[in-house]
Amino acid sequence: MRFSRLAILILPIGLTVGCSEPTGAPVTEANQAEVALNDVGQMFRQYTFNQHKPPTKVADFAPLEAVNPIGLKALQDGSVVARSGVVIQDVDEGPATKDPSDEVMAYVKEAPTSGGLVLMHNRTIRPMTADEFKAAKLAGDGDMAAGAAARKKP
Repeated sequence: MRFSRLAILILPIGLTVGCSEPTGAPVTEANQAEVALNDVGQMFRQYTFNQHKPPTKVADFAPLEAVNPIGLKALQDGSVVARSGVVIQDVDEGPATKDPSDEVMAYVKEAPTSGGLVLMHNRTIRPMTADEFKAAKLAGDGDMAAGAAARKKP
């Protein structure tokens, strides 16, 4: 009897411990950009899977907020910039094998000027220097602006 009461108390705690993030690690200042970019990659995949077309503005991701809140907030506040019109071929979970690994799909706002993390079209994340970013191919047709239509390439 005593064991069953203890199990009833401990089991819910054990079930919620692993639910903080997909990686199992809590979001910290050090990993926030990586978590946000990962969320953005998932939103691109989920939006394309559901809508059968590429997203063109941050507002397109709004229905996915419950699943990817950190990524959506980062796009809305401008700390992460996503590219508009990125066509996702591989909508399976995990890194994409059918999408290019040499095109930038989203990036932290500092990447163009001082370097930082970028999300590649194949949904992998890597650091780039500002010079590497300037030389990189950009996926899609322009940067998304929070809540507005995408800006076109210059």
